[in-house]
Amino acid sequence: MNRQEFDLIARLLKSKEPVISAVRLVIFKDTANADAARAVGCTPQAVHRSTKRFLALHKEICAAFKNSLA
Repeated sequence: MNRQEFDLIARLLKSKEPVISAVRLVIFKDTANADAARAVGCTPQAVHRSTKRFLALHKEICAAFKNSLA
């Protein structure tokens, strides 16, 4: 996932700060959920759930457009 895709997924999921920043840390900086949550001021559970949703939607979009984007 690149940054543009991340921003699109955040909009599609209607995610809000500070969770967006925490998920960005997890996905792009390989930060642990608890550390990302602590850094931005939300719960590790919120980061975990949101990260799963971001990655699932990314996977779904990639699968849907796999043949048409070639």
